[in-house]
Amino acid sequence: MSNPIADAQALEAEGKLAEAIQAYDDILNTTDETPTLALANFRIGTIYQEWRELFTAQRFLAQAHQLDPSNTDIRDAIDALNQHFSENREAVADEMSRKNSDQIVSLFRIATGIKLLTMEKPVQAYPLLKSRTKIFPNAAMAKHLLTDIQITEDERNAAINFLLERDWLVNTGASLYTITEKGLSNFYTELAQLHIANAAWAEAVMCYEQAYWLDPAQKHLRYRLVICHAEAEASDAAVEIIAELPADVPEEVDAIAYQTAVAQSYHHVYQATQDDEAKQKVIEACEAVLRLDKKSKEISKLLATYQGKKAWWRR
Repeated sequence: MSNPIADAQALEAEGKLAEAIQAYDDILNTTDETPTLALANFRIGTIYQEWRELFTAQRFLAQAHQLDPSNTDIRDAIDALNQHFSENREAVADEMSRKNSDQIVSLFRIATGIKLLTMEKPVQAYPLLKSRTKIFPNAAMAKHLLTDIQITEDERNAAINFLLERDWLVNTGASLYTITEKGLSNFYTELAQLHIANAAWAEAVMCYEQAYWLDPAQKHLRYRLVICHAEAEASDAAVEIIAELPADVPEEVDAIAYQTAVAQSYHHVYQATQDDEAKQKVIEACEAVLRLDKKSKEISKLLATYQGKKAWWRR
């Protein structure tokens, strides 16, 4: 049986720190065991401290200390961080201002990219939105870092108002703002579609995975993941998801594209394994496509290779 803490610590030990942060964040959202919560907060805080994201680190370390005040490792980490802040007040203040400005720029680019999409200008939107995933490689980090951003009235530009009007940004204090999970989910979903338009299938997979991680109620994203995996020729990953999905394709998904992806994915699996169940899945998916689009030459040819030609008197 999988141990979430052990899995997260293994990622951390392997140097996969962004993935570890998301794994620890999963733990924060799925357990109520105080020692486990304290450890997850502590490890997230420690990673951010290594990355010099000191204000985010302070937030998680403080939460860990509140959950487990007797833990000397957590207390020592907080004491060391507080001492650093005390001894380097001017530098810390400058760093805080710079980080805050960087976060406002990120919000501005996300808002501007989304707004450009509403104006049907995807070419201009793509580089703006894509640039943010280099800074926030997953949704957990984006959620952690785009928190408690100080925005004065003078900085409340059209982009900030755009996010606020759509409830993608919320006021959390006198002049503090935090991006919402709804806003991040929309960001990753829109960016996935831009990646698809540019045939960047691996990047689209990442974005759909992050959108689904933020909002598991959006089941249709899993069907879209299958399509992207198939285009990326990642048949095993596609089949793994297909096995977990209901047969009825949601309205938000192109049923022809999905069933085509199913057929192609099981075809690759059958070519490698000669498994009869995979063969039957190919046939079923091909037939599903042809019920929707009788003119699909690609699928007709694929189906013919599995059924063979019928004798003329049986046609």
